[in-house]
Amino acid sequence: MVATHELGYKGTMPRAAHAHAARFYGAVLVSVLAVTAVVVLRSRSPAGPRPAVAASERPDAAHVAWCAPGLEPIAGGGCFALGLEVSTPRALLVYLHGRYAPENEADELERQARVARLATPRGYSVLALRGAQGQCADPQLATWWCWPSNERNAGDGAAFVARWSSALAEAERRAPAKRRLLLGFSNGGYFAALIASRALAPFDAVAIAHAGPVAPMTPLGTKPPILLIDADDDPSSAEILRLDSDLTREAWPHAMIVREGGHALPEWDISMSLTFFDRVRTEPVPLIPPLAPPRAPHPHDASAPRDPEAPEPAAPSPTPADPQPASDPPPAPAAPVLEAPP
Repeated sequence: MVATHELGYKGTMPRAAHAHAARFYGAVLVSVLAVTAVVVLRSRSPAGPRPAVAASERPDAAHVAWCAPGLEPIAGGGCFALGLEVSTPRALLVYLHGRYAPENEADELERQARVARLATPRGYSVLALRGAQGQCADPQLATWWCWPSNERNAGDGAAFVARWSSALAEAERRAPAKRRLLLGFSNGGYFAALIASRALAPFDAVAIAHAGPVAPMTPLGTKPPILLIDADDDPSSAEILRLDSDLTREAWPHAMIVREGGHALPEWDISMSLTFFDRVRTEPVPLIPPLAPPRAPHPHDASAPRDPEAPEPAAPSPTPADPQPASDPPPAPAAPVLEAPP
């Protein structure tokens, strides 16, 4: 009976037993594979759920095309380059371009790239922002990119700065900075003067290259130190001298430097701006020793080819009742190269 029982167990039962075992171990195998797949996928993805990116937070194609090599488009509009970590605290440099026509965009991209190339190795992250078409006071310049830059459109300044808020927040999220600096060239320099005098945004220091004041230059807030940059053959020299006079009248801490050459933003201007920003972090203005040896600007040669971006020289001693906004003249017939080394 024992033998019959053993034979029956081994002869008739194995089929059911093997089928049950196969189902059991198959289920175990499927479970193991599923768990393994989940672990692998999680290891390749960031921890936690991935939030959806709203369309308004994505850089649009226009900003992608506008960013120079070395800078990337960021949410909120603007082009960003991350500064290297150096011994000094990292700072954010906001760059405001001069006015330019769409066909001259390549020249502006060169300036933008030059600012980032010189600033980032010194620990400055760069946020390059863009003005608006239709902002130039002259109707003939309706397609040019401009900033608020004179008494007629100064009221638009606050709205322009408000549009930066998300781009500034994104730039400072990527590179937390203890200082915020402003560099404005030409038309962007006029806007930088407007921002500083109207306290439209907080900046620790400002550099204004080849521009002038937007009257009145009476400060409505703090007076961050300002660097003024002029050139011997710059048609805007009279304007920057007027700004120098306004800042002196207001006891506004500032310095002024002059180089050879004309209306441009070469490496010298950018490097001197960065050195100014470095020094005013710990030194009072006026700087001792000065950034550059004193050099008096000389009158612009009216017969020389005029940069179409440069403003017309202002009339002598304009009165407050009859302002002479000098930042938006009609374009000159000739179109010489915008950038030339000093």
